[in-house]
Amino acid sequence: MMKTKKTLVVGIIFLFIGIAVAPSINFTVVKASNENDLIEVTTQACGIKGYGNTTVKLTKQQYQNLEQYLIDFRARLNQTTTRGEAVPLFKEAVVELNKYGLLPKGMSVQKAEKLVIGLYQNTKLIKYLEKLSNKSDKSSLQEGNKFCLIYGEAQGKTYFQGPVGRAISNVLYSLLIISLALEEKTGLFLWLYGLLWYLSAIMGAISLGNLWNLPKICSVIYYGEKQQSPWTVPPNYWPAEGEIWTNGLYGVRNWSGQFYGNLSINRLSILWDTYYPGMNGFTGLRLSSNASDFYFGSALNVNVGPSHP
Repeated sequence: MMKTKKTLVVGIIFLFIGIAVAPSINFTVVKASNENDLIEVTTQACGIKGYGNTTVKLTKQQYQNLEQYLIDFRARLNQTTTRGEAVPLFKEAVVELNKYGLLPKGMSVQKAEKLVIGLYQNTKLIKYLEKLSNKSDKSSLQEGNKFCLIYGEAQGKTYFQGPVGRAISNVLYSLLIISLALEEKTGLFLWLYGLLWYLSAIMGAISLGNLWNLPKICSVIYYGEKQQSPWTVPPNYWPAEGEIWTNGLYGVRNWSGQFYGNLSINRLSILWDTYYPGMNGFTGLRLSSNASDFYFGSALNVNVGPSHP
């Protein structure tokens, strides 16, 4: 009988322990499941200093709602013909992002609206630029646009770079070519060539990636890349994939599917890879997730095409 009572007491003790522990176990499992369902979205301000990146974790439903809004936003842009019609939509998109807490750190709605509308939307400035624009230039930019509002979706092979990284990598690359020429003529400076080669590659990689948050003032956007090493003959080409909508000096121009950057500015070379610039002077907001990138704002020049340069 005594043994039965002890067994009963021990059983009751374990029952209470189980009741006390079970909620915490269930909470941990549910929390872990919810964490796995969350999708990180990061917003970056391009074209202005002093505002940090913002990263927000959205539920799958919230992310789907945001994606659907951006799809509808793109469809509504397609129905516009003038920049005046598109500007209110850009401002509305800023307000929508603010609902999700997706504006850059410290940036107000009004400041974000000014950023995405950009300098190039000043009516007097646009009229002046239209007067200065050469008619022959228009025919040479059949696949491009200037001083435009832009909206883009990137599924792959699209790279953003700020001017600081671009300027330094260009200088290093120029010194690299000079040192190579000196080495060929004199047999010297081989060590300098090797040093500059590595520095140029590292600087270019840093300015494209997230290793160093360089300011994205007047960002260059690269579309597509080429890889060619002593072991890859012929070279491999990979186009960018996505969509670009523009409304600028040459009206509304769109691209979708696969394309390469065709701007007549220096390409970026990192080790064996070459990246093709397709947009210059980009200022605006960029939203990044594991699924894709969305970006909208203003650009000085846009020029892309279906074939690599």
